[in-house]
Amino acid sequence: MSQARFPTAPVPVVDDPQRLWAIVLAAGDGKRLAPLTRALYGWELPKQFAVLHRGRSLLQTTVDRIAPLVPPERTVVVVGRAHGALARLQLAEHRGVEIVAQPRNLDTGPGILLPLSHVLAHDPGASVVVLPSDHYVADPRPLLSAVRTAVETSVRVEELLTLLGVVPDHAETDYGWIVPGPRVDPGTDERLRGVSRFVEKPSPLEAQHLLRLGALWNTSISISRASTYWDLMREHLPVQAGLFEKYRLQIDRPGQERLLDALYAAMESANFSRAVLERAGNLAVLAIDGTGWSDWGRPERILQSLKGLRRRISPSGGTTCSRPAR
Repeated sequence: MSQARFPTAPVPVVDDPQRLWAIVLAAGDGKRLAPLTRALYGWELPKQFAVLHRGRSLLQTTVDRIAPLVPPERTVVVVGRAHGALARLQLAEHRGVEIVAQPRNLDTGPGILLPLSHVLAHDPGASVVVLPSDHYVADPRPLLSAVRTAVETSVRVEELLTLLGVVPDHAETDYGWIVPGPRVDPGTDERLRGVSRFVEKPSPLEAQHLLRLGALWNTSISISRASTYWDLMREHLPVQAGLFEKYRLQIDRPGQERLLDALYAAMESANFSRAVLERAGNLAVLAIDGTGWSDWGRPERILQSLKGLRRRISPSGGTTCSRPAR
């Protein structure tokens, strides 16, 4: 990873909270939870649409969680085209949420570029929080507080992208880890550190070492200015960013969907973490604790978080679920 440089603004100011947008990533296929959703619903429903706790899907609880900071009209949710109708049904109570559908899944690089194009088309000066839709968070208050801190810091420290890292309670081998580096800036929150390196799914011995080292679990939640995300994409994913630049200029104009289909037909997949974050030098990580956070990527994690879950509930809030129309 390149050496981070953090140029600071001469006068620290707090960004207007009215400029914070949320991008919710809900376009994944959810294959790792396919056995569970198949058992619950009779078909392989992507996990973000599954109702697993308190009558709410993972997508619904993600939008619920960020709502105290970001209103629906500044929330953009990216889904697969086959699940657009289901997403609109589940988020109907969040009036104003924009749902954008990918023609096909090309991983998180294009998965972020698509909704980011919509944010920049509406508000070029926006700040953005990017959230996966498959997490469980028992207490969202520390997470929301960390998002606020990261937004404020993105104004003081120009071109900074902040990741949220969870203080671990055991040596998990199935998570990604972030090793914090030096403090970003004396005027910022002392928990805010540069990123020394990423470690993905370490061995048991390495996970124990990371735990002793003070490394953090990577939540894949990130916060920065929309323009900073775009600049990083142009630097590290120039072909995809160039294609989406054409699309951004066509948003809300005739031919938008046809252009999107053509771009996705010509575009290669790319992973945001591997292609962008692991090569960027303007990253920070902010530690959070006390959230009860878990990445619900495996059935065992769900059972650990929600012992005693009994009911089978449909994605739309009823008791059954049919396949989406093809």
